[in-house]
Amino acid sequence: KPELLMTKNESKNNNLGKLNKKSIYLNLGKYGFFLNHNKINYKIPEWLPIDKIDLEIASNLIQHKLKYQESKKDSNDSE
Repeated sequence: KPELLMTKNESKNNNLGKLNKKSIYLNLGKYGFFLNHNKINYKIPEWLPIDKIDLEIASNLIQHKLKYQESKKDSNDSE
């Protein structure tokens, strides 16, 4: 289980790098691992091994989620 890879002290502020001049952190929360960027949390898919997450993968997950939210918002605005 991935939870065994990090202790509670290690689960805070694992800085992976920066996206748009803001740091991306890998954290362990009550419901599993998640990314934090610009004060927003992003769930990590269960099928993605935690030890494979690097800056590139984290950036892609965040950018994909942001694009999805924008497209969802745009479709709601047109109704």
